[in-house]
Amino acid sequence: MKGVRVVVDVIRDLVIGDDWRMIVGVAVMVLLIAGGYAIGLPVWWLPPVTVLVMLGIGVSSTPPSSRRRGHHEPH
Repeated sequence: MKGVRVVVDVIRDLVIGDDWRMIVGVAVMVLLIAGGYAIGLPVWWLPPVTVLVMLGIGVSSTPPSSRRRGHHEPH
């Protein structure tokens, strides 16, 4: 039972602590890879493309003030 609790805690931390769009992107990628592999398509290119797309989404959703070089948040 402890193992189930650990898995639930990790999933909860991912969904609450991270950007939900990243979680959805990874889940869609895994489903596409599984489906493509099941029908015999070459899906080796999907993870790198997904990473590039998700990085673009992550950077474009970051506020401009956080992207400035040398910008540090006060503690």
